[in-house]
Amino acid sequence: MEIIQRAVDEQTIIIALDGVLNAATADQLKQAFRQVAEAGVRTVVLDMSKVRFVDSAGLAALIAGSKMLGGGSHCLQLAALQPQAQMLFRLTMFDKVFSVHQDVPSALKACQR
Repeated sequence: MEIIQRAVDEQTIIIALDGVLNAATADQLKQAFRQVAEAGVRTVVLDMSKVRFVDSAGLAALIAGSKMLGGGSHCLQLAALQPQAQMLFRLTMFDKVFSVHQDVPSALKACQR
Protein backbone atom coordinates (compact mmCIF):
# COMPACT_ATOMS: atom_id res chain seq x y z
CA MET A 1 0.00 0.00 0.00
CA GLU A 2 1.20 3.49 -0.77
CA ILE A 3 0.65 6.22 1.82
CA ILE A 4 0.98 9.85 0.81
CA GLN A 5 0.78 12.60 3.41
CA ARG A 6 -0.03 16.15 2.41
CA ALA A 7 -0.11 19.01 4.89
CA VAL A 8 -2.97 21.47 4.59
CA ASP A 9 -1.58 23.63 7.41
CA GLU A 10 0.40 23.11 10.63
CA GLN A 11 -2.47 21.32 12.34
CA THR A 12 -4.12 19.52 9.40
CA ILE A 13 -2.94 16.67 7.20
CA ILE A 14 -4.48 14.54 4.49
CA ILE A 15 -3.34 10.93 4.40
CA ALA A 16 -4.11 9.35 1.03
CA LEU A 17 -4.03 5.57 0.80
CA ASP A 18 -3.59 3.60 -2.42
CA GLY A 19 -3.98 -0.18 -2.44
CA VAL A 20 -5.50 -2.57 0.08
CA LEU A 21 -5.85 -2.06 3.83
CA ASN A 22 -5.43 -5.52 5.30
CA ALA A 23 -3.28 -7.54 7.71
CA ALA A 24 -0.24 -7.09 5.50
CA THR A 25 -0.52 -3.29 5.32
CA ALA A 26 -2.26 -2.26 8.56
CA ASP A 27 1.03 -1.61 10.35
CA GLN A 28 2.00 0.93 7.67
CA LEU A 29 -1.14 2.92 8.43
CA LYS A 30 -0.55 2.67 12.18
CA GLN A 31 2.96 4.03 11.66
CA ALA A 32 1.58 6.95 9.64
CA PHE A 33 -0.89 7.73 12.44
CA ARG A 34 1.94 7.51 14.99
CA GLN A 35 4.04 9.99 13.00
CA VAL A 36 1.29 12.58 12.68
CA ALA A 37 0.29 12.19 16.34
CA GLU A 38 3.90 12.74 17.44
CA ALA A 39 4.09 15.81 15.20
CA GLY A 40 1.14 17.33 17.07
CA VAL A 41 -1.28 17.25 14.15
CA ARG A 42 -4.84 17.82 15.35
CA THR A 43 -6.86 17.17 12.17
CA VAL A 44 -6.45 14.14 9.90
CA VAL A 45 -8.48 13.37 6.80
CA LEU A 46 -7.98 9.85 5.53
CA ASP A 47 -8.53 9.79 1.75
CA MET A 48 -9.64 6.24 0.93
CA SER A 49 -10.64 6.87 -2.69
CA LYS A 50 -7.99 4.43 -3.96
CA VAL A 51 -8.43 1.72 -1.33
CA ARG A 52 -9.85 -1.28 -3.15
CA PHE A 53 -10.23 -3.59 -0.14
CA VAL A 54 -10.42 -3.32 3.66
CA ASP A 55 -10.45 -6.23 6.12
CA SER A 56 -10.75 -6.54 9.91
CA ALA A 57 -7.05 -5.73 10.41
CA GLY A 58 -7.61 -2.53 8.44
CA LEU A 59 -10.54 -1.63 10.69
CA ALA A 60 -8.36 -2.31 13.75
CA ALA A 61 -5.70 0.03 12.32
CA LEU A 62 -8.31 2.79 12.03
CA ILE A 63 -9.34 2.31 15.67
CA ALA A 64 -5.69 2.32 16.74
CA GLY A 65 -5.11 5.49 14.74
CA SER A 66 -8.05 7.22 16.35
CA LYS A 67 -6.68 6.35 19.79
CA MET A 68 -3.17 7.52 18.86
CA LEU A 69 -4.58 10.85 17.74
CA GLY A 70 -6.29 11.35 21.08
CA GLY A 71 -9.87 10.43 20.29
CA GLY A 72 -12.27 13.30 20.85
CA SER A 73 -9.61 15.98 21.23
CA HIS A 74 -8.59 15.52 17.59
CA CYS A 75 -10.53 15.39 14.35
CA LEU A 76 -10.26 12.21 12.26
CA GLN A 77 -12.45 12.10 9.17
CA LEU A 78 -12.66 9.44 6.47
CA ALA A 79 -13.35 10.36 2.86
CA ALA A 80 -14.36 8.63 -0.37
CA LEU A 81 -14.89 5.03 0.72
CA GLN A 82 -15.10 2.60 -2.17
CA PRO A 83 -18.06 0.15 -2.40
CA GLN A 84 -16.40 -2.77 -0.59
CA ALA A 85 -15.32 -0.54 2.29
CA GLN A 86 -18.76 1.12 2.42
CA MET A 87 -20.42 -2.29 2.77
CA LEU A 88 -17.92 -3.40 5.42
CA PHE A 89 -18.44 -0.19 7.39
CA ARG A 90 -22.22 -0.64 7.28
CA LEU A 91 -22.06 -4.33 8.30
CA THR A 92 -19.68 -3.67 11.20
CA MET A 93 -21.38 -0.38 12.11
CA PHE A 94 -18.07 1.45 11.73
CA ASP A 95 -20.06 4.07 9.84
CA LYS A 96 -21.43 4.97 13.30
CA VAL A 97 -17.94 5.07 14.86
CA PHE A 98 -16.21 7.22 12.21
CA SER A 99 -17.33 10.29 10.34
CA VAL A 100 -17.40 9.27 6.69
CA HIS A 101 -17.67 11.82 3.87
CA GLN A 102 -18.09 11.61 0.12
CA ASP A 103 -14.89 13.51 -0.62
CA VAL A 104 -11.87 15.17 0.96
CA PRO A 105 -13.19 18.77 0.81
CA SER A 106 -16.35 17.85 2.74
CA ALA A 107 -14.26 15.95 5.31
CA LEU A 108 -12.00 18.99 5.78
CA LYS A 109 -15.04 21.23 6.16
CA ALA A 110 -16.45 18.94 8.89
CA CYS A 111 -13.32 19.48 10.99
CA GLN A 112 -13.60 23.25 10.73
CA ARG A 113 -16.91 23.31 12.57
